[in-house]
Amino acid sequence: MIKKTLIILGIALLGQSAMSNVANAATDWTPYFESMQNGCEFPDPREGVPSKYKASIVSNKVKSNLNDIGDDDDKIITTYTLKNATAFGQPMTKFEYLQGYEWSQLKLYFKNEDFIKLRPRFKLPELDEPSVVTKNDNSGYDVDIGGIMYLEFDKKGKSIACGFGI
Repeated sequence: MIKKTLIILGIALLGQSAMSNVANAATDWTPYFESMQNGCEFPDPREGVPSKYKASIVSNKVKSNLNDIGDDDDKIITTYTLKNATAFGQPMTKFEYLQGYEWSQLKLYFKNEDFIKLRPRFKLPELDEPSVVTKNDNSGYDVDIGGIMYLEFDKKGKSIACGFGI
């Protein structure tokens, strides 16, 4: 009888532990951000974030400082604060989508500096003439495409940014 009770108790605790691990499992955003690795293409989260990622979003805030049309300082910043989230195998804290007059940027923020080892996975875009690579190093790249396309790995800010503009 005691043996049977111990077995039932063991199974119950094992089940509870397994459920706890499922509840604490991180949401992997890699598929959503994967295009950033190929020439800094990036999704526009304003078009809707797939439902499988929404459980990891703690908050979504929009901030703007719109002045006169065409002002270089005009921008709308949409910040998604995350919990239990990863991208490219690294823990994330948030991401921001910035939209300005003729430019935009997607920026991922990480919990620690380990994300820096991801740099080799982020490739230059396929270039057409007269595009020119003006920078390509461990901190990212800049490509003149008649405007600018850039990748920035910011170790101090624990972030990766992709952007383009005129």
